[in-house]
Amino acid sequence: MDTNEERKQRLKKEGTLHPNPDRVRAELLAKSPFFDANDLMQMKYEMLRSVSAAQRPVAEAAHMFGLSRVAYYHAQKQYQKHGVAGLLPRRRGPRHPHKFTPEVMSFIDEQLTATGGRPDWNLLSKQIEAGFGIKVHPRSVDRAVKQKKGLEQ
Repeated sequence: MDTNEERKQRLKKEGTLHPNPDRVRAELLAKSPFFDANDLMQMKYEMLRSVSAAQRPVAEAAHMFGLSRVAYYHAQKQYQKHGVAGLLPRRRGPRHPHKFTPEVMSFIDEQLTATGGRPDWNLLSKQIEAGFGIKVHPRSVDRAVKQKKGLEQ
């Protein structure tokens, strides 16, 4: 069994550490060591359950679990759509390098060939912006090339 501090660190790493565990006022915390105010996913689930099963008003349930009404409605929507997994944090932003279309990658390949595989990433980034109207960070270009090489091996 890990210590409370180890558990907090693990929850933080997983993105499920409650930002305000000190605001949780639910009586179930005192009744059982199973419940942990630091576990945001658990608190979201119990908040939803208290509205659904115990017929608590949304504002009261949100307050009891140290969350806002907005957090309740967002959690409810995600739970309805994805079940318990919907309460887990999701990575924000694009899931893949969406600016690097096949045309852009072809251009990058040409530039890599022309420079013997040692491009100036800043210059290449500027060329992509000028040629394709897409602003990309030089480090993103480097990552896209490395990702492509990893897929080809």
